[in-house]
Amino acid sequence: MNCNFDFEDIIKYCENQMSDEEKKRVKDHLDACEKCRRYYGVLKYTESYAKDSSLKSESISKNVMEAIDMNRYSKNKKVWAGKAFYKAMPVIKPILATAAVFAVVIACVANFDNFKRLIESPGSIGANPTASNSSPQNTSAAVIPGSTKPEDLDPVEKRTITLYFANSNADKVIAEKREVEISQDTQIERLVFEELQKGPKSEDLYSAIPEGTRLLSASTANGICTLNLSKEFVDNHPGGSAGELMTLYSIINTMTELSGIDKVQFLIEGQKLEAYIHAVFNEPFGRNQDIIGKSASEIKAEVEARSQAAILAIKEKDMEKLASLVHPEKGVLFSPYSHIEPGKHKVFSKDQLKGLLKSEEVYNWGEYDGSGDPIELTFAQYYDKFVYNHDFANVEKVAYNQIQPYGNTIVNISDVYPDGNFIEYYFPGTEPHDGMDWASLRLVFEEYNGQWYLVCIAHGQWTI
Repeated sequence: MNCNFDFEDIIKYCENQMSDEEKKRVKDHLDACEKCRRYYGVLKYTESYAKDSSLKSESISKNVMEAIDMNRYSKNKKVWAGKAFYKAMPVIKPILATAAVFAVVIACVANFDNFKRLIESPGSIGANPTASNSSPQNTSAAVIPGSTKPEDLDPVEKRTITLYFANSNADKVIAEKREVEISQDTQIERLVFEELQKGPKSEDLYSAIPEGTRLLSASTANGICTLNLSKEFVDNHPGGSAGELMTLYSIINTMTELSGIDKVQFLIEGQKLEAYIHAVFNEPFGRNQDIIGKSASEIKAEVEARSQAAILAIKEKDMEKLASLVHPEKGVLFSPYSHIEPGKHKVFSKDQLKGLLKSEEVYNWGEYDGSGDPIELTFAQYYDKFVYNHDFANVEKVAYNQIQPYGNTIVNISDVYPDGNFIEYYFPGTEPHDGMDWASLRLVFEEYNGQWYLVCIAHGQWTI
């Protein structure tokens, strides 16, 4: 078919000097016109040829540069690198098409079969042409775009991997996601191990690999990844059975995240050791799911979700729903003030909680601040005075494990529940009372069988 398409537009398209609309117009034409698509392929290949510092043939390089007449456009006439080529591109547009074809013709002398396929087909150039006795050839593969998009030529792939690091208690390894770039030459086992050595991004996690450890080699066969490590992996370990587990399963659980790896075999300087501090070390290790903990962000999200369900149940006085969130063994403690006293304050089981709003029984909930008089109220009366005396479900300030401004009462929530996490719903008070009518409601949760349960409802307010 006849084509009257402006070749200048193809040059601009190669140089990425077009608007998105113009690029689309040229791309649509290249998809439809085989002739222009071949010209485009010649230009891209010539550009790649000029930039490739691995080219070894001085005669071809000299002829290509003379055809483009680089000396007319470069301040440094001794250097013909790809950078100078790009700087000259805006000036040599009018002769670029002719120069490109001329360069191809000259190169055919050394690589006839390769360039013949280039002109005759929009497919791939042969990656391994026949070597010449007079000059070595470039053996890197090149792809001539037909319907292929230019961005598809990039061999680097971005992938998300999962790494495991020790937590601050040295009793769990925590997953951390990380994006890495992988090329065809990347050995994934080595890349993952090196990323693990870099340490975590999270401040509350720690690398458990001994300092100075080097990965000497890595290979995978029949589902077993063999890691050959330097002697520092043993010599520099600080010791302790807990630290040992963190070191081993940080690596093992990370490697078994990769497809095709079920176990990890450790070698030290190419040899199997009988033991690594305490663990038997001469057999492959399998994955340990029980040692995997949750990240701080995962825990926070779970506690916030449970707390949201609880505060809505409290607002709506839905005791059935609230009871379902209560700790199965510990029940839930009700504290009228910020200072929690487990020996004085009432605790109810989840089953007891369901019918308390209808109960007429009067309970002793502790002592009023200031007077010291006993707080003797039914559950419904206590609920209105010391649980939901403000619309806490709709307050502006909601905090996770953070105490908001309070009076002179000692807040001991973290001392009473060291393994717990809490959400505080804070009402800042009103101007007529200078904010002294502030109030808060803190819901404390502890983990039980992998789930977070309500263990305390602590009310806070101004006290004398």
